[in-house]
Amino acid sequence: MSFKNTPNVWRDYNTQRERRYHYLPKLISVSRGYLKDNQREIFAIVETVERARQLKALGLALLGEQLDAEKKLTKEIRSLIVLCKHHPALLAKNAYMDLEHELLDADAHMHALHALLIGSQKQPYGIRTLH
Repeated sequence: MSFKNTPNVWRDYNTQRERRYHYLPKLISVSRGYLKDNQREIFAIVETVERARQLKALGLALLGEQLDAEKKLTKEIRSLIVLCKHHPALLAKNAYMDLEHELLDADAHMHALHALLIGSQKQPYGIRTLH
């Protein structure tokens, strides 16, 4: 990836992040009744989303903290999905499965875009070294 494409990657990353912020509350809403014993985990996800949104609003000044919050949120989303896997009735709901798919898809895109961004920082302007 060349350095000139970095703004496009950031735009795509932010689009996927907003997509995740959009679907996550819906997933929590659909699964909440099945996860009555896991309210602490659900509360942690809600807190992490709020923290990530606050950091995003502050802009690039706290970029490292933003990325750390997004990584933490990814781990918490995956933990929530694992908890949901223990409830066959929930897994039978199309609404749940659609939301899970959307979240995992957004996560996969964010992971790939993050790798591109890290690569662009290590090798600015698309310069690659030969080994």
